[in-house]
Amino acid sequence: MHLHSTLLFLHVLAACIWFGGHMVLSVVVLPKAKREQNPLAVVEFERSFEKLGMPSLLVQILTGPMIAMRYVPMSDWFLWQTEAQDHIASKVILLGVILLLALSMKLRVMPRLKAGDASALRSAATHVHTVTFLSFLMIFMGLSLHTGGFSY
Repeated sequence: MHLHSTLLFLHVLAACIWFGGHMVLSVVVLPKAKREQNPLAVVEFERSFEKLGMPSLLVQILTGPMIAMRYVPMSDWFLWQTEAQDHIASKVILLGVILLLALSMKLRVMPRLKAGDASALRSAATHVHTVTFLSFLMIFMGLSLHTGGFSY
């Protein structure tokens, strides 16, 4: 298997884990936690998922630039002149937003959830739904770049 294929496989596998975990959190765990007013359910899921989710995010962060450089030199990522540059720059920006949201969740929201603050569930839900949607966009854009379809 060529290096590019291996990197792409690892990147997509990690994206499936990341997005899948956030979908479960968004559509299963959060609604149940809200219904039962149990913020600790989110904390428990996060604690469990973090063991798989964070390494998958790290794999994406490591493999993404290596894959992108096969299409566009890093120095040209933000020139916004070609479709490949548009996709790559957009994905880098989305990643930055996702990382900021993850940091906010970890430092600001999770301590409130751990304290049993039911009102923190709204903030957690906003963070989680936003990260889930942005992750979906990243998958969509990655597929678009690699398949030559889905031009925007």
